[in-house]
Order: sequence, then structure tokens, then C-alpha cells
Amino acid sequence: MGSAISTRLDLAFRAFAHSKRRGMLYTLSFRPATVNQLATEFELSLPAMHKHLKILESAQLIDRRKVGRTNFLALNRKSLSVAQSWVKQFKIEWGNDKETLENYIASMRK
Repeated sequence: MGSAISTRLDLAFRAFAHSKRRGMLYTLSFRPATVNQLATEFELSLPAMHKHLKILESAQLIDRRKVGRTNFLALNRKSLSVAQSWVKQFKIEWGNDKETLENYIASMRK
């Protein structure tokens, strides 16, 4: 994995690590919102909201447009593909229910 992709993946998972940021991404997956709307919905002060937004923006998971004094936010769906691709690579390895740790240990004891 290239260092640029690795860095983007690190930033994305840092953003996903907080439940309020995951909630914001979920909300933005349905509709754009203003900073004030999200701050109200997640019961955050504006300074706290801006700290979360800085992390989401550094991961390129959201887009921000300023119109006058209002900041509009939207989900950047393309940037989700980095994390999605990383998780998807393990689907092949997940196997089936017979490939559990318990079954592996039992087979080693035989």
C-alpha cells in the first residue's frame, strides 16, 4: 500500500474513531447540513464542532462550502472508498462459520 493511501486510511479511521463524527457522517449521507445544524443535532458547542470538522476535513470525508457567513457541509462519498477498499480486502479471508478459532484449535488437537 502506498504511503499516500496509508496516510489517507489513517486519517479516515481516526475520523471514524469517534461516535459523534460517525453520526455526523451518517447524517450527511442523507442530506447536506450547515455547521450550526449539525452542532445542534449533536449537542456540541461551535468550538467542539469545529474540532470534529477539522478531523473530518483532514480525512477528506466532508466538503465545506461557505456562502456568506454560513458553512454548508456535505459527505464526500469518493473519499469513503479508501476505507471501503481496505475493509473489502478481508472479505475473502473471512471465510465461513467453519473457519472459527475454536474449530482451528480443535483441528490442531487431532
